[in-house]
Amino acid sequence: MNKNSLIKELAKYTLTKNDAKKYVEVIFDTIKYALVSGEKVVIQNFGSFIPKFYKSKKMYDPKRGKYIPIQPRRKIKFVLSKKFSKLLNKEK
Repeated sequence: MNKNSLIKELAKYTLTKNDAKKYVEVIFDTIKYALVSGEKVVIQNFGSFIPKFYKSKKMYDPKRGKYIPIQPRRKIKFVLSKKFSKLLNKEK
């Protein structure tokens, strides 16, 4: 499933496809801005997006035989909710 699939699915419940597109864009933009500002985003019965901050460090490069600096960075960790995890791992 991709963004267009979400828009088509939501369009079944809204007046137009353009309205559905606006809603999906607003939801994704809101999630993005919250994560960029360092907030945790929790969607009940789905999961949590947690921003993780990593400090700069030095890593050994065996090809060059020396240590190279790694810049500080942010990554997003996703954790499934317990309910969704049970549903996903349910035996058929």
